[in-house]
Amino acid sequence: MAVSPKKTEGFTLIEVLVALAILSIALTAIIKSTSQNIKDTLYLQNKTIAMWTGTNMLNEIRAGILIVPAAPDHLETETESLGQQWICKANVIATPNPKIKEINVDVYEKVSQRKLAHLVSYVYNA
Repeated sequence: MAVSPKKTEGFTLIEVLVALAILSIALTAIIKSTSQNIKDTLYLQNKTIAMWTGTNMLNEIRAGILIVPAAPDHLETETESLGQQWICKANVIATPNPKIKEINVDVYEKVSQRKLAHLVSYVYNA
């Protein structure tokens, strides 16, 4: 009778190292994707708040709460919205119709001075 070599079960060291290398590459990609998703979510949140802040300024101008100077002047205000500081700049532009003013509102983060929103509206002065 011939003696057969003993079969060993399990993984070799090389197989384990290759599996760990593949796992580390996959986890790195997942972590990078999650990190980018968090940054994008924060940017969109700030952009949404900036749009709300700019819309609020336009509504205050329409309601007569904020008095807009005659064209081509501008109005600048600082405001707090949802716990963040914002700078709103409204530029007044004359239109061909003297009773209508074009108002451009830019909203900036106060800390970074980054412009996050630009809104355009028209106001009729009777």
